[in-house]
Amino acid sequence: MAWKMSIDLTRPLVPSMGQHDPIDGLSTSLQLWARDDGAAPALEDQIRDYGALASLHDWRTDDPLGVGGLLTDACHLAQLEGVDALPSGGARDDLVVRLLDAALAGVAAYARQQPLRQPAAQRLAFRELGLAIGLQGVARIDASRLADPVPLAALLARLSHYAPLARSIADTWRDPQHQRTHAWRMHEDINAVMLATCLLPSGYLDLE
Repeated sequence: MAWKMSIDLTRPLVPSMGQHDPIDGLSTSLQLWARDDGAAPALEDQIRDYGALASLHDWRTDDPLGVGGLLTDACHLAQLEGVDALPSGGARDDLVVRLLDAALAGVAAYARQQPLRQPAAQRLAFRELGLAIGLQGVARIDASRLADPVPLAALLARLSHYAPLARSIADTWRDPQHQRTHAWRMHEDINAVMLATCLLPSGYLDLE
């Protein structure tokens, strides 16, 4: 996998593979494959390939954007109906638990660094907002919808401890003063999109 392709998809701009690229590809492909509107594409081969790649990587990270991505993928996969057995092998429920377990380790490590105490000028808004979006997905995961809700419920309870981080991050970057920093303006487009998603996450997090 290439982390970034040219707009016309003819050449890689960044040929290396990101840590979570395979699991993101697996999650997106499963969402398309599970469509019940008669338009579900045949993605079994791609799902198996993504699953094989994802199994080779340790998903744990203390990068806030990466942790937010894990939580978002778990939120999306937990909402899928009729996807108990996956073309990639294994079970959907196990995949959700593995994602949340990695995310819990990551957000705990991130929080221990107390990054939100740093001046806004030294922080990257879009990365923090990615975590804030993912944390809002935790409350959307219904453990009762999975075959074995016990391990999932325990993880959700521990992750909910970090929910206040989402509000703190959003409040920081809603502040016009913080949006005048050089760090914000350097990434203003993606910062604005991530902040809007963080403030109104339902269109992104909710599949139903």
